[in-house]
Amino acid sequence: MLIMMSAAGETRQVPLHPHDNRVGRGTGNDVIVDSAQASRDHAVIDVEQAFVTITDLGSRNGTFVNDIRIESQVLAHGDAIRLGSYEMRFVAADQEFTQVEALRLLTMHGLLVNLERERPPSDAPTVPDAPRSERGRL
Repeated sequence: MLIMMSAAGETRQVPLHPHDNRVGRGTGNDVIVDSAQASRDHAVIDVEQAFVTITDLGSRNGTFVNDIRIESQVLAHGDAIRLGSYEMRFVAADQEFTQVEALRLLTMHGLLVNLERERPPSDAPTVPDAPRSERGRL
C-alpha cells in the first residue's frame, strides 16, 4: 500500500494490486500523481509474492527512494518515495490507517511532506550557558 498526501494536506491510502502498478501523472495509471514534475508514465511498482520493486520509466525528474535517485529498487516497509515533487510512503501491509495515523507515518523524521524542508535552517551559532555565580564569588 502507498500512503500519499495531496497538496492540500489530505492523506489517502492507495492499495497496490499484484504485479504491475503504473504510477504517473496520466489518468490511465493505477496510481495517479498530481504533480507537474511527475511524468505521465513515471514509474511502475511491481508487487510479487516475495518482494515489491519500483522501477523508473525514464522520467525526466527521476524517481527517488529515501532521497536516493534510483533506476530500480526493492522497497522495504516505510520507504519514502518521491516522484518529481510528489512524496509518498510504502507500507508493506494490508492495514488500513486512520487519517491521523497516516499523517504521522508521512511526517516521520526525514520522510515525506516538505514540512521540514519549509522551515529555514537555523544558522545561528549555539552558545553554551555561561557559568553562573553569585555576586562577589567565583
